[in-house]
This record gives sequence, C-alpha cells and structure tokens, in this order.
Amino acid sequence: MKKILLYTIAGFTLLTAGCSKFTEVTPKNMVLPQTVADYEKFLNDVLLADAPFGYNELMNDDVAYTDESITAQGDQRTAKSYLWLDEVFKASEDDAEWNKSYANIYVCNLVLDRLPQASDAASSPDQQRLIAEAKIQRAYYYFQLAMQFGNDYQAASAATDLAVPLLLKPDLEAMLPRATVKDVYAQVVKDLQEAIAESTLPDFGRNYVHPGKAAAYALLARVMFYMGDYEAAAKNATTALGYKNTLLDFNKMSFTNPAKPWSGVTGKPAVDQWPENIFTKTNSQNGIIVGFMISQDLLNVLGEKDLRYVYTFTRITSTGAASTNPLPDYFAKMLNSSITVPEMMLINAEYLARSGKATDAMDILNTIRKNRFKPADYTPLTAATKEEALQKVLQERRRELMFHGLRWFDLRRLNRESTFRKDLQRTYKGNVYTLPAQSNKYLFQISPKIIQINGNIVQNPR
Repeated sequence: MKKILLYTIAGFTLLTAGCSKFTEVTPKNMVLPQTVADYEKFLNDVLLADAPFGYNELMNDDVAYTDESITAQGDQRTAKSYLWLDEVFKASEDDAEWNKSYANIYVCNLVLDRLPQASDAASSPDQQRLIAEAKIQRAYYYFQLAMQFGNDYQAASAATDLAVPLLLKPDLEAMLPRATVKDVYAQVVKDLQEAIAESTLPDFGRNYVHPGKAAAYALLARVMFYMGDYEAAAKNATTALGYKNTLLDFNKMSFTNPAKPWSGVTGKPAVDQWPENIFTKTNSQNGIIVGFMISQDLLNVLGEKDLRYVYTFTRITSTGAASTNPLPDYFAKMLNSSITVPEMMLINAEYLARSGKATDAMDILNTIRKNRFKPADYTPLTAATKEEALQKVLQERRRELMFHGLRWFDLRRLNRESTFRKDLQRTYKGNVYTLPAQSNKYLFQISPKIIQINGNIVQNPR
C-alpha cells in the first residue's frame, strides 16, 4: 500500500506555500486512505485537539499591556486587536485561526464522507465510533467559528444573521457564501446529538485527542448555554458531570522557586493532563499573547489571595527583582481552551441563579472555591436574592474561566442585558480607545485575503 500522506501535513505546507482557493488549505496530490484504520490516523492527529484561537483573549477586559509593549508589537494584528481598530489585517495578511479551523473541519469532512467506502467498513467495529468522533470535532470548530465571526445566537435574527461558510464535504474549492447563524448552530447541535446517540462511542476516548460521550455532552451544554437556553444547557452539563466531576485542589500546588515564580509551579498539570478537563483542547496561540498583565478590572474581581491569581500572576520578574509594570504580570503562558468540570458546574449555577434558587447556586460556587483558596483565606459566598446570586455567579465564572477563551463570548451575551452591559476602554499614549457594548467589532474581521480568494464571503460591518 502507498504511504498515506496525512492531510494535516499537506494542508499546512500549503498554508505557507499559498494557493488561490477557498481558505488556502486544499490538499494537492494526496493519496487517500483505504481502510478504516487508515482513516483513524487522520483523527489521531494532535492538531485536532488544538484550539487555535487567541485574539479573543487580547480583546477582552481581562488583559492589559503597557504602552511600551503595544509599541513593540508595531503594525501587527496583536496590537490592532488589543486597541479594537477597525482594520486589523494588512491586505495580504492571512488568518491562521480561520485557516487552521477549516483545515481541521476538512479532516472531519473527509472521514465522514469517505470512511463508509473504506475497503473494510462493513466489517469494522470502529467505523461508527470514528464517525461520531469526527462529528464532535467538527461541531467544536464550527461553533467556535460561528461565535467569532457571527452574531451571538438570537432566535429572532438567527435566520438572517451571517456566521461562516458551512462546508460539509471535503471540497474546499467550493466557493460557499456565509451560512446563517441558525444553520450553523443547527448543524452543530445535529452533529453532537448524533454522536451522543452512537452506541459504540465510549464515555471517554483512549486519550485526549479522541472525544467521547462526556465531551459531546459538555460541548452541547456550552452550545445551549450560548444559545440562551440555560435549562437545556444545565441538563447537558449535569449529564457531563455524571461522567466526570473531578476538581483540582490548588492547595496542592507550590512554586518550584518562590523567589522566581516564572521557574514553574509544582503540582500544576499541563493542559493536556489537566484533571478537570472533560473535552481537552490545547492552544497553539499561546505565543501571540505574551508579556501582558492582569487588567485592573479583573484584579478587582479576582483579588490576590485567590490561588488562581497566585499561580497565574506575579509582581516578580524572572531575575527575582520586583517588576516595574503597574500591574502583575501573567507568567503561566498556558491558555486552556478545554471544556472543564468547573465550566459545567458554573453553567448549572447560572441556571439556578436565574431560576431564583440562590442558595443552590451558592453551594456550587463554594464547592469550587474551597479548592481555590487556602483554608485561612476561604469565606463561603452567600446570596439573599436572585439578582445577588446571579452577580456572584458571573463574577465566579470570570475568575474560574479566565484564559479559557470564553470571556469575549460572555461579554457579548451579557451586553444584551441592561444590568450587565459594559463598555470597554483602553488608553495608549494618552489616546482613549473604546469598545461600546454591542459594537460590530464583537464580530471578528474576516481577512481581506480570504475574501479575495472567495468573493462570495461578505465582510463583517465595522
């Protein structure tokens, strides 16, 4: 049999070489696999476990940069995104987040389209499991793309709001227009429900690259949550927690060298080994958000006794000297885009708070918080009213899920509620930059290069 050229290798070669098609990731001269085992090799690739998204962290209200840091970035997308400029791409600049997502979607589409024709498909016990895995992965990337490039889900306008091209076949040369938010979300939900219904899909994959039923339920909970169906989100979150409810006790962590916190934290697992993960997603975009500080706004919410602060931020430089920055520096450099046990718990807590069950909501928050403070610093949260409970749930959600890729999406959904509506502001060299609530800039700009390749794609308004 001829050597199988995995698409992820061919595709990313093309990303650097360039082409003139849909997303610049169409594989050329690829030898297609023949057996079910061959197709499984596509789903074994660690790139499918990657969440190549980082710019939403630059644009939210959790991070801060000094003027010197922004200036050092020059005319780059990072600085432009941080300042919420109208145009963040140069005319010839590509979008790795878009391209990598569609590369992974291509892998899923290839498996879904061709696997049933594999030479041993009829006799293989793995065929339906692999199909279910591919559907879960495809659902993840389409949901993420829809959340970045399309409006947040609103039932009244979802049928006309634009999301992203909905490609369901392994043909990236198709010049598809942007599908509606309604259509993309419907496909995401369909993929997840079909995967969950597959009897051969195990509760957990054999490693973090392979999702199982727990991951599908957790992702479905996240999708329903951002669709505004908090009851359905809580139902799926509860099911996911039935598969896994592990919480990591931050009291078991310690600095390898307290004088130099940058040197490492003992007892802090790597992202792909994080015990709270239900659906593990590493993040290849760590490199784009280096050298930032905690925002004063987040610091006010987090506080310096919270161990999530202690093991993420520092006022000491790598030399052991005091930092000259006005705010503590981020030293972990470890984005975790996974769907976790605490996220599922917080979905349940928000549903309970919105339903008026304040005490039950606080019980969930306190279960998390007992693992995030030293015993001497821990104080249980209480809430007397629905409104107070919801406020505390949202604050805890911000603390627990910082740098999980969700704050940008939370800002967008909460801006729909007058109580939580929030304008963001930055200052650079004395100039004030503002991101109003419900601004068009909450929709990512599509790279002009991508639109040039496919003229059927309509740009987001600025």
